[in-house]
Amino acid sequence: ASDVYKRQNKNPTAELVLMKDASEVEDHKINIIGPDLDEAKEMALVTYVEVAGKKMQPDFESVIERKFHAWYNYMEGVMHTGQRNQVRVRVSNAAFEAGLRLKDFAEVLYVMIMDEFDAVVDKCQVTIVVDAEQNTKLRAEANEVFDKRDARLASMTDESVSDYYTCIMCQAFSPSHVCIVTPERLGLCGAVSWLDAKATNELDPQGPCQIVPKDRCIDENLGRYEDVDEAVFKYSHGALEHVTLYSLFQDPM
Repeated sequence: ASDVYKRQNKNPTAELVLMKDASEVEDHKINIIGPDLDEAKEMALVTYVEVAGKKMQPDFESVIERKFHAWYNYMEGVMHTGQRNQVRVRVSNAAFEAGLRLKDFAEVLYVMIMDEFDAVVDKCQVTIVVDAEQNTKLRAEANEVFDKRDARLASMTDESVSDYYTCIMCQAFSPSHVCIVTPERLGLCGAVSWLDAKATNELDPQGPCQIVPKDRCIDENLGRYEDVDEAVFKYSHGALEHVTLYSLFQDPM
């Protein structure tokens, strides 16, 4: 089993969503490049989704990417872990024998994107590449996109913004879990940045990321705010009462 895991870890993987001009996207086009599940037991996997829409913004790309994890796990017999360029997908023998193939993964992405993001996405096409050589190049291109996003966030500080955000995306399996996301503090999953949370709130104002003003500071050094305490108490359903943003010893998140 350990040898299999090591081989899987060497496969180049990535999940990337890019905004394109409407003329560059053919709606519901699905392209599978490389062997399918009935031809290979282990494979590299790059999922490349191109979307277009009048109200689409580049900041929404990572929000859609983050949803792949939930959407793949909705599928019976499929386990998805990770995000960005460290992804693992496992398919059970029962799902394979029932006919599950890579085209089904692409169809799930298309349907869910057009359903959940219909306010900003007008057209969507999905490409799944499982050829290791091509994926090495695609993964490098994806890493450049990820680095640019990270560089933009790195230029921001907690003091440079007027609001923080809650994130309760994990409450599907951890009902009292809530994060306070700031420019210098990702959600504990490591996948939701302040820009991601901001975009999530813009896409769904009643959704998992709510605005937390930082008007009532109790202790600037510890990062203690009345607003933050009220937010974690509300969104943890009373499980948490106090959180400091900058202390590992006193009420850490």
